[in-house]
Amino acid sequence: MKKAALLFATLGVAVGALAAPPAAFAGGTGASSGTVASTSPTLSSIALSATDVLGGTPVTGTATLTASAPSGGLVVALSSDNPAAATVPASVTVPAGSLSATFAVTTLTVPNPQSALIIGTAGGVTTYAIITVRTPSTFSTGSISVLSAGSGGGTVTSQPTGISCTYVSGTSTGVCTASFAAGTVVQLSAQAAGGSKFQGWRGTPGCSDPSRITVARGTNITCQPGFTLK
Repeated sequence: MKKAALLFATLGVAVGALAAPPAAFAGGTGASSGTVASTSPTLSSIALSATDVLGGTPVTGTATLTASAPSGGLVVALSSDNPAAATVPASVTVPAGSLSATFAVTTLTVPNPQSALIIGTAGGVTTYAIITVRTPSTFSTGSISVLSAGSGGGTVTSQPTGISCTYVSGTSTGVCTASFAAGTVVQLSAQAAGGSKFQGWRGTPGCSDPSRITVARGTNITCQPGFTLK
């Protein structure tokens, strides 16, 4: 019996030692009680006050960090991949304790619509925003084109007036493409010719509802009426 009691006592000590938490985790602290190193801020985003402008329009850019800038501030390197359309200063400094800083984006007069990437780099991270610079005509207007689909014939007109396009055996006559002021809502109407029937409109980008098309700046929207032979 004495030997058995001694054996149980020895086992109890061993089990207790296994059940006891390691000293490093005593009191629920352990490794977490050490000092956590602070994370250095990096560049989070580059944003623009406008992304589709007439050449010559001033734009404001904003560089935002993931955390407040350290003492002395944080320099964000800037560049444009198309300086013929838009230029930026070489850098902008986010002041100490701040999350962001603004900078000027200069847009230029262009012979045709052009896009530029406004690129920022800080803390080992590079990101960008896109700006489109337009000519006066493409900035203020857009267009709609009608392209027939099918073997039949018919006429398509617009309201406001502009489009008056007639199809006969796959050949078009009249005005099948017209320009309108950007933002104008245009309604297209289709009328089948004798011996043909109008089957409806084919869904195309920007022309899912031909009765109410909003003209997009610098964009040509194509609509397809379906005329077939009876």
